[in-house]
Amino acid sequence: SADATTDYRHAYTGADTAEAAARLFVAPISYDGRAKETAEIAISRWLMGVAAVVLLIACSNVVNLLFARALRRRREVAVRLALGAGRGRLVRVLLSESLILAALGGIAGLAVAWVTAQMMRSVLLPNVEWVSPPVDGRVLLVSAAIALTVGVVVGLVPAIRASRPDLSASLKSGVRDGGGQGSRLRGVLTGAQAALSVVLLVGAGLFVRSLWRVRALDLGIQPDKVLVVEPSWPRIATLDTAASRIERARRAGVYPRALERIRQLAEVEHASLAVGTPFQSSFGQTLRVPGWDSIPALKGGGPFLSAVTSDYFETIGTRVLRGRAFTTADRAGSERVALVSETMAKTLWPGRDPLGDCLFAGDDKESATVCARIVGIVGDARRFGLREEPAMHYYLPFGQETGIGGTNLLIRPRRGTPASLVSNARQVLEELDPSISYVHAQTLQEFLDAQIRPWRLGASVLGLMGVLALVVAAVGLYSVMSYLVAQRSHEMGVRIALGARDGDILTLVLRSSLGMAALGIVVGLALALASGRFVAPLLFETSPRDPMVFGGVAVAMLAVALLASWVPALRARRVNPLEALRAE
Repeated sequence: SADATTDYRHAYTGADTAEAAARLFVAPISYDGRAKETAEIAISRWLMGVAAVVLLIACSNVVNLLFARALRRRREVAVRLALGAGRGRLVRVLLSESLILAALGGIAGLAVAWVTAQMMRSVLLPNVEWVSPPVDGRVLLVSAAIALTVGVVVGLVPAIRASRPDLSASLKSGVRDGGGQGSRLRGVLTGAQAALSVVLLVGAGLFVRSLWRVRALDLGIQPDKVLVVEPSWPRIATLDTAASRIERARRAGVYPRALERIRQLAEVEHASLAVGTPFQSSFGQTLRVPGWDSIPALKGGGPFLSAVTSDYFETIGTRVLRGRAFTTADRAGSERVALVSETMAKTLWPGRDPLGDCLFAGDDKESATVCARIVGIVGDARRFGLREEPAMHYYLPFGQETGIGGTNLLIRPRRGTPASLVSNARQVLEELDPSISYVHAQTLQEFLDAQIRPWRLGASVLGLMGVLALVVAAVGLYSVMSYLVAQRSHEMGVRIALGARDGDILTLVLRSSLGMAALGIVVGLALALASGRFVAPLLFETSPRDPMVFGGVAVAMLAVALLASWVPALRARRVNPLEALRAE
């Protein structure tokens, strides 16, 4: 059959602008055909919603506490009304207390926001240049408006209810406070807190699960162990003169000499040169393969080409599956050889070993006439994305490539982090060529971090918000149960006087507490299931209905509810029936 010829003239290069970086590294997502947006913007929108949910949980908790406080002050309010105080004045007095609480909470929240924002900027988003402080005039204005609104909304209903007591009942000494309606309302608010906490914890668990899967993903390389070094020279003004060609050749000669010097450093385990670096650049050329009329087109594109020196695969951590890797003997002027990826071997040579076969690669059809003998098969490696369709990739020895350029120096440390080699690499290059204006050095992981950042951001912030919501809900449940135990002390005393055992009292209190929590958990899990379709595009290889996450959140919430109600239950068990009946 005729030799196949497929022309891949495009090249994927590193991004020079923020806009290009967003296109390269932040994959767009879609919600059932709606307009696409970047993952980071979508997660930011979700985090705004999460903050609102946490605010609702806190407001529910404060409303619960204000109701309990209002019940304790029924006698005081009744005395005020009996002495001639107007209801409007009482509402203003009670409402002012909730406004003070909201103002204090707003001030504390701004302080926490400043600290946490600085931590997030330095830890989660270290490469972003921030032009404004985390708390500025707009943030202060919005926070003041939220605090005022929350103070009014949270305090108004308890204030109105507290201003309408039954005077005759409230003025009686020793009357038992409470009532079925108030208890039911407090139970509903407590259950709502549990439900919202479950939703946040499920979201946090899904993002943590996604981040774990990202970390466990086999990329075919080890980006956290590789330093990418690229020197920069002043721009050559005229490109087509003999002097410019001599200068370009001189600059190209710096790389092999730098490689030899760096390999001699005790801190370096492996080092290599590459044209076409993962997550930075990739190239394609005209390729012919004997036995194929046309190169199969895979969803991932390609075949892609990289030109590398010996030690390249050891440097980046890609496995050689069969055959051999390039050696120092494979260079410009030596026998033309090539390595192919596992996907390429299975696609173009199905059912047989391609070792010894030929590839014909060149700038165009006329130049693709020299056989590059296949000497090895290497594992597949990601090129630009965490999510990539299978693609074919082949490698030529550094110096045997034509028509492509953009050399990088890759270094793998013997121990420690790649960042520890930055100063050594810069020193070597600047000593070899003082005309170098700048040496850009960063780990291969940093090229990848832009893609991992949405899941890291979601897991960190959602996890923090979920834990905060869980703590607030636990405190709310504890306060409600403590109040209910104090409110029902007479009932507990009567039960104990009639022969109730300690276990009966514990069961009574815990059943009430766990009942409210269980109802909230069921509602929260249902809400989390219903909202799964919206969060699914933001997850990485994780189902929005992951049973481990849902089950773990349910168990954790029940455990927190049990702990929050255990102390009030012990207090109820220790009620002295004589004191309770005497107080009545």
